[in-house]
Amino acid sequence: MSTQRNSEAPQQNGLTPQQKKQFHDDGFLFVRNLLPNQALQPLIDELSQQVDDGVQAAVKHGILDPSDTYDDAPFDTRLGLVSSACSEPNWIWSNYFRDQKIRTAGMFTLRTAPALLDVVSALIGEEILAHPQFNFRAKLPNQDITVIPWHQDLAYLIPEEAGDTLVVNVWLPLVRAAEENGCMQVIRGSHRFDLINHNFQDQTPGHTGGKGISEIELPPGDIVTAEMDVGDILLTSERVVHRGLPNRGDTVRWSVDTRYSQIGLPTGRESVPGFVARSRTNPENIAKSHHDWNVLFA
Repeated sequence: MSTQRNSEAPQQNGLTPQQKKQFHDDGFLFVRNLLPNQALQPLIDELSQQVDDGVQAAVKHGILDPSDTYDDAPFDTRLGLVSSACSEPNWIWSNYFRDQKIRTAGMFTLRTAPALLDVVSALIGEEILAHPQFNFRAKLPNQDITVIPWHQDLAYLIPEEAGDTLVVNVWLPLVRAAEENGCMQVIRGSHRFDLINHNFQDQTPGHTGGKGISEIELPPGDIVTAEMDVGDILLTSERVVHRGLPNRGDTVRWSVDTRYSQIGLPTGRESVPGFVARSRTNPENIAKSHHDWNVLFA
């Protein structure tokens, strides 16, 4: 097992030919220090407010003592601290963070960050659909129900529809992600094995990770531990095998995974709309704000 920490810096717009080759060879690619603070902070501010809302609700319901609200704790620890102090440790998470899909201004800002779309366009072209599948994740310390098993993203779509679509997943941390607090692992070259049986099901009550690949069916390949700083991204293809490790640290592993595909190609989630993030052919169709995104669900 290796730990990947460094990667060739991207060119000013998009990726270098060497980076593109590495993505297609390995099934994944690290791009370091890509996203500026202004792409990330609006979502972090929204999630911080959501934590505060959960704290106040827990106090109101008598689950949290008013002296244990940790008002001055930083973003990467507060949810974990208040959750540990609650009489029901998963109460705030279950009521405020189990739904991992929020169509807010902050999430829209992040998903449409120009630097991010430049990198994606290097792989799928300039006609970019922000895929229907996206999540933010709050993985609490020692919270086993959020441990994600080995899997391929294609297995969570409809493979018969999206099997020929390159779906680029961008995984990015909102706090420092390390092996200790549950960062990602990927298996190099595992995208070459097409879709593998997902017969494993975590039996932990309330588990959110869904189906996965059993250890005996894992493909061969170097397991790379994706330790990342805020601003880094990890690009993965829809077939590369990856998982999220358990959080055994003292920080909350906040992260986002956002997918992209070429406009007009099957998404494997046809019942849910994506939005046009970039288009040179029909620029009038580009979503200008999260309001344009949300109107698709009206």
